[in-house]
Amino acid sequence: MEMGKLFTGDTTKVVPQIALTDKEGSPKRVVLVIEGEIVGDNKGDEISKEHGKDLMLHSLKSLKTAKTVPDEIILIHDGVKLILPESECFQCWKDILDREIVVKACNETLFYLGKIPEDPRIICEDMADLLQSMLTADRVIRL
Repeated sequence: MEMGKLFTGDTTKVVPQIALTDKEGSPKRVVLVIEGEIVGDNKGDEISKEHGKDLMLHSLKSLKTAKTVPDEIILIHDGVKLILPESECFQCWKDILDREIVVKACNETLFYLGKIPEDPRIICEDMADLLQSMLTADRVIRL
């Protein structure tokens, strides 16, 4: 079967309104969602947990010099703990925010923890508003 004629006998037309990239091949609006303090699923052992923490730290540090970065980072549930001073990742946020990446933290989780972000550039939003940000993004990546 010939490319571009997969389902019909006619040539398939690309609809630019739904394309995820612009003319230069860059994504439109990308949102990174972080739900936990570690990357991956903790298998219940300490080695897996430490490895997941290292991966999260490395991922956030890489955003300091990365060529492509998300437009927005949303922190929900245990991911909110990453912006607290006691987190190993705490120092990464200054570099991320300096790159003008929008960082949003879940208000309900902050209230539950009894914490507020130290950096005023971190936006605190209700979960309903965070969900709207995810739903209106062109691409959502879960870390």
